[in-house]
Amino acid sequence: MTTRRTLLSAAVPVALAGSLAACGSDGSAKVRVAVLGPGSLQWLHAIAKDQGFFADHDVEVEDVQVQNSSALVQAVASGSADAGIALGDNVINAVDEGADITIVGTLLQKAALRLYGAPGIEEIADLEGTEVTAGAVEGGTYELLVYMLQEAGVDPESLTPVAIANSSDRVVAMENGQVQGALLIPPFDTVAEEAGATMLGWYDQHWLETPLIVNREWASENTGAATGLTQGLADAARYFADGANEDESVRVLQDYSGVEEGPARAAYEFIHTNEIFSPDLSTNEEGLLNIARIGSEVSGTDASGFDPAAYIDDSYLGGSA
Repeated sequence: MTTRRTLLSAAVPVALAGSLAACGSDGSAKVRVAVLGPGSLQWLHAIAKDQGFFADHDVEVEDVQVQNSSALVQAVASGSADAGIALGDNVINAVDEGADITIVGTLLQKAALRLYGAPGIEEIADLEGTEVTAGAVEGGTYELLVYMLQEAGVDPESLTPVAIANSSDRVVAMENGQVQGALLIPPFDTVAEEAGATMLGWYDQHWLETPLIVNREWASENTGAATGLTQGLADAARYFADGANEDESVRVLQDYSGVEEGPARAAYEFIHTNEIFSPDLSTNEEGLLNIARIGSEVSGTDASGFDPAAYIDDSYLGGSA
């Protein structure tokens, strides 16, 4: 497979540490997990912490906040973090370039991102010649946006992409007229709707939005910690999949992202109904294949020979590492 772009290097505001896991105050393994801003991308992570699932597997998680997914992948690859919840395309590119990381589980197996138009935008065709945002101005999420617009007949060359890192800021940009279209994740999509935005479309196929990744050297030397982290998140996935836990899951998102109950519950209904979270943290290879296929169609690069298995190690999820 031809590599589609170069991994962005980024400074990560944490110091390098030794390969062996530190111990928590109760003797559990302390694991440094790189995360993005609070929202549904890290919802299962928040549930695992809130419900004590990491502790059940003798793991104490220390969150390492990073600015974007490229920086997150770089942090895990360099050993500045032991593990992280990244965007799928960044992981593919990093592995292609030789980064010592691997996918050990999947949180969002489908895109939680949906396309919204600012007030006055009623259909996708109205976005021709406008300013749009999907986070970064290149990479998997932007390729997904371009793919959706192309499928609706919009000329990508007419668009002006705007870099806005998180969905909450994208909502503000839509409200002030900075952009006319945006990909938004729950619960901020509902916030946008309440401000007059219109949902225009959603790519509903498997598309690995957020995998759990680990530094391979760290994981091989700390199999118990890597397995405990992965299985703690798997417990959270099963907890979310059980409809009996709706109210608690909604509360966790409210506490974690600071939104009202209405948007948090709408986020739950959308994600739960459409099985956007992997129900057990397992990775569907179709999700990686669709990232490669969409990237190929948008950029004209060659995705033949793409092997999703080259990016996955499910031994920690199964406890057989």
